[in-house]
Amino acid sequence: MSAEKLAILGGQPLRKKPFKLEPRIDQDEELMVLDAIRKKNFSRYIGSSSLDIEELLIMSSVEAAKLSSDWNFLGGENVRLFAAEFAEKFKVKYAIPINSATSGLSVALAASGIGPRDEVIIPALSFTATGTSALMFNSIPVFVDVDPKTFCIDPVIVKKKITPRTKAILPVHLLGNSCDMDALKKIANQYQLKIIEDCAQSPGVLYKGKYVGSIGDAGVFSFQQSKNIMTGEGGMIITDNPEIARRARLIMNHGEAVMEDHHSIQELANTFGFNFRMPELSAALGRAQLKKLDLINQKRNENFQFLVDHLGGINGFTPPYIPKEVTYVCHIAGFLYDFQKIGLSRDLFLAALRAEGIPTGSGYVRLLYQNPFFLRRASYGKESCPWFCTEKHSDITYQNGQCPIAENLIDEKFIWFYQIAYPCTLADMSDVVRAVKKVLNGCDGLLEHADKILNGEASNKAQGRIL
Repeated sequence: MSAEKLAILGGQPLRKKPFKLEPRIDQDEELMVLDAIRKKNFSRYIGSSSLDIEELLIMSSVEAAKLSSDWNFLGGENVRLFAAEFAEKFKVKYAIPINSATSGLSVALAASGIGPRDEVIIPALSFTATGTSALMFNSIPVFVDVDPKTFCIDPVIVKKKITPRTKAILPVHLLGNSCDMDALKKIANQYQLKIIEDCAQSPGVLYKGKYVGSIGDAGVFSFQQSKNIMTGEGGMIITDNPEIARRARLIMNHGEAVMEDHHSIQELANTFGFNFRMPELSAALGRAQLKKLDLINQKRNENFQFLVDHLGGINGFTPPYIPKEVTYVCHIAGFLYDFQKIGLSRDLFLAALRAEGIPTGSGYVRLLYQNPFFLRRASYGKESCPWFCTEKHSDITYQNGQCPIAENLIDEKFIWFYQIAYPCTLADMSDVVRAVKKVLNGCDGLLEHADKILNGEASNKAQGRIL
C-alpha cells in the first residue's frame, strides 16, 4: 500500500480542526471573582509601615489569612487566602503571591541576599526570564549546560563553574521534570550557596516525595495563562526561611516605606521602591484554580502517556527520561528526535507535521546566552552594568558553542508537543500519532523537495506554539 500524500506536497491535511489550549475554568472561578467584584475588593495592600509590621513580615501565610483586617501590608482577603492555601498545598510556611514569576525570581534572589556582581549559576536552556532575573539587582548570570536526558541543569558542570563570586544556583525544573536536587544541595552546602528553584513548568512535581520549590531556599511558580494553573499573569514565591520571606514581602511592596533610621545598611539592601503585588481578582482566580491542580495535572499526564505509549516505540523517537525518584507532571511533552535513524532532518519533519495540522515546535528559538543582551554584555545604561560598571570588569563572557548539549537539543533533537493541555483529549492525541506516522511513511517524497520546503515559511523553527 502506497503512502498517503503529505499535505505539504499537496495532499489533504490529516487534521483540519484547530487544537485549543484553554484554562480549565468553570463556575468556581466565576463565583470567586464575582464575589471579589461585588465586595469591590481589587487591591487591599497597605504600602506603609505599622506598629506590628515586623510581626507581619515573618508571620506564616496560614496565620496571615486569619487576620480580620481588610487592608494589610500582606494584601487583602483573597491574596492572603491564596497564599495560605498554596502554602498548605506545597507544605511550606510561607507563600508570597506576586505579579509574575519573572518578578518572583528576581525578588527571591534579592531576598536571599544576592546583589551586584554576585554570580548566579543558571541553565542555558530555559525561558528568557530565568536568565534576566539575575540582572534586576545587577547580579551576573553564569550559564551552564544541561543533562541530555532530563534537560535540567547538570550538577557536574555547576560545580566546575563555581568561583569566589558565586552566590546562588537557579535550577529550572523544565517541562515537568525535576533537577537532581540532592546533588545540587550537596554543592550548595559545600560552597554556602543559595538555591532558588524555577518551578514555572512544574507545579505538583515531586522529588523523593517533596514538592519541587520546597527543597531549595525558595521556589518560584508561574501562573501565566499557558501554565498548568493560571491567574492570567501572576506567580508565587514559596519558602520555609523567615528571613527570605520577610525580605521578599518588603521588596515586592514598597519596602523603603517601612525602613527606619535604625535599620542597618545590610537590612536596607534590595528593599526599595518596587510594586510587584498580585491584585485581588487574580488571587481569587488562583484560589479556584489551585483546587483543580491535581485534576489538571492528571489530565496532562494521561495525554502525555498516550504519546509515550504510541510514539516511544518508533525508532528515532525517544520520550522524556524520568528519574525513578521523580513524580513527573507534564507541562510540555518534549521528545528527542534522531534524524540519523529516521533519515529526515528534524526541521523538515516538523514542517511536514505542521502542514498536517499538528502545530508542533522545536523548543526555544535560542538559548539564554545567545540573546544579544548577553553575547554583547549590554544591560543597564551606557556602561553596561553589571559587567562593566565597576572599576574591575567581570570576566564572565558568553559565546555560541559554550553549552553544546543544550545547543544540540534545540538545533537538532527537540520536538515539543504542546497539545497535552486542556481541553485536548486522547482523540486529539490519536491525531498527533497518526500525523507523525503519516509523515514518516512519506519520507521519500519529502526528501525530493527538501530544499524548497526548508526555504519556505513552513520551516520557521519558532512556529509550533499554540497561544
